[in-house]
Amino acid sequence: MGFAARSSDASLVTPDLSPPANDTSHHSMIVKRAAKPTARTADLLVDVLVDAGVEVIFGLPGGPVAPILDALLDRPEIRTITTRHEAGAIFAAAGYAQATGKIGVVVVTSGPGILNAMTGLASAHADGLPVLVITGEVPRERFGQGAVQEGTSEGLDIVHMVRSITKFAAEARDPNTAPGLLRRAIATASSGRRGPAVVTLPMDVGTAHSRPPAVEVTSRLEFRPSAQSLDTTANALSGAKHGLLLVGSGARWGSGPRLVRELAERLQIPVMTTPKGKGVFPEDHPLSLGVFGWGGHPSASEYLGKGVDVLMAIGTGLGETATDSWSTKLAASEHFIQLDVEAQRIGRNYPVTLGVVDTVESALPQIIERLDPTPRAPRAFGVRRQQTGAEVLVGPEGRISPQRALWELQRALPATTLFTSDIGSHMFFALHHLEIKSPRGFMIMFGLGSMASGIGSALGVKVGRPDAPVVAVCGDGCFSMGLGDVGTAAQEGIPMIFAVLNDQRYGLVEVGHDAIFGRTPAFGCPMNVAQLAEGVGAKAVVVEQPGDILELDLLALSSRGPLVLDIRIDRQVRLQSGRLEFLKEMANQSGS
Repeated sequence: MGFAARSSDASLVTPDLSPPANDTSHHSMIVKRAAKPTARTADLLVDVLVDAGVEVIFGLPGGPVAPILDALLDRPEIRTITTRHEAGAIFAAAGYAQATGKIGVVVVTSGPGILNAMTGLASAHADGLPVLVITGEVPRERFGQGAVQEGTSEGLDIVHMVRSITKFAAEARDPNTAPGLLRRAIATASSGRRGPAVVTLPMDVGTAHSRPPAVEVTSRLEFRPSAQSLDTTANALSGAKHGLLLVGSGARWGSGPRLVRELAERLQIPVMTTPKGKGVFPEDHPLSLGVFGWGGHPSASEYLGKGVDVLMAIGTGLGETATDSWSTKLAASEHFIQLDVEAQRIGRNYPVTLGVVDTVESALPQIIERLDPTPRAPRAFGVRRQQTGAEVLVGPEGRISPQRALWELQRALPATTLFTSDIGSHMFFALHHLEIKSPRGFMIMFGLGSMASGIGSALGVKVGRPDAPVVAVCGDGCFSMGLGDVGTAAQEGIPMIFAVLNDQRYGLVEVGHDAIFGRTPAFGCPMNVAQLAEGVGAKAVVVEQPGDILELDLLALSSRGPLVLDIRIDRQVRLQSGRLEFLKEMANQSGS
């Protein structure tokens, strides 16, 4: 197994040249003349955000973070969106990052503010999404004195608490080094495998005056796969008789989707994606097998069932959702190749014959240039789904089926529509039945699997992509958790659609209990979704029968703000899932 590295740009980092223990980057200094003798630190930090191309900030106000919020009043080029909960702010920033490729920024206050954000931080960390959180802190002179909402190392110790779910976490105790610290946080969040960063800012540091840095430091992270490992990869793929590409969300960034498509077409090799990678390879392409893993397609599992000799996993950590609970079908008879930007992910879940540590954008061109340029005969595979919405209109209860609702949604909206999915039964239907053709056409925060993540992220997707229709597919339980984000969309006049597959319960949990134990507690979630939506300022329409969605002018109804579709689905309709079989097996093993 060959590991190595080559280069990928990061951003400006702090003048402190001491790298973290695992840093393999190279630094060079650039001398800059200070633009002004001194300025308030909060204003200098906002200057850093502007220089980094930040266009929008999500968050909630609070006393300790007030200096940053005040400084933002003087920078109209940055839009600030006040959410109803800090977790929603992080989810929105993560959705913005996924939709635009830029860093998502969040500003929250100390104590409960940053603690409320920790679920979102963990989600962004698990999914490799670049999010920067600036959180306020009590003044330095009050450290350790029991100040309200203190989160310092002498109190809650927020920096220590978030280190395991961030790529970078630090407290800005010195006004003079705070701008450099923020640059370092941005660089770290945006380079390598992306992820969240946190900077805490004591209130008196934000109000203190300091000099803009005269010296800045650029950072470049380098990866250098050996020529031998790239030659072996190209030869293995070229010689495959029943080969396969498994593509994850790590291939979504930059030119990754285009390069994956070029590789597949040069080799005429079929492609399946992980659930998180859905859409990175277009699902209407002849070489597409669709999704493998949770919510996956029969076309993918059947191809694997015939045995593969060479499998290349690109930009996936091969976790539970991506592998259909670590299916043995993924074992390759000749070569298992794994390309990932993190060395520790190589071979963690499956034995590999070759590991390539690099970014997708850097490694794939080097592999493609080693392939025989002679065109290969075109092959066709195609995605095959379980019964679609064209076939299953209603369920035993006589109400619209989930797959029919999604089928109608896609036909009532332009092909440019971007979808997010929350976590629950609806998630399996969305992964299976939505046909996604663009790399950023679908987002699910699956790494942590937090309910309401798909609602908040849809808000961020729409802010980042105002040109495209955006639909959040969610369940009624998720909707109740994310209701504040619907209110934020209404307050901001953000035109988007929330498609609530409403079964009046935590359906996935009930279905799972019943499948494993043959019985289940009642996990009811009764509410009037339409009334709740109208209560926070959104429009609402109740859907119960096939054809109801097709009769609506969805774009007109959502043109001035959010539209909530209260889709009262048939509770008896199920989607076959390997996840339930895995849980049954685990339960049986535990009981034996």
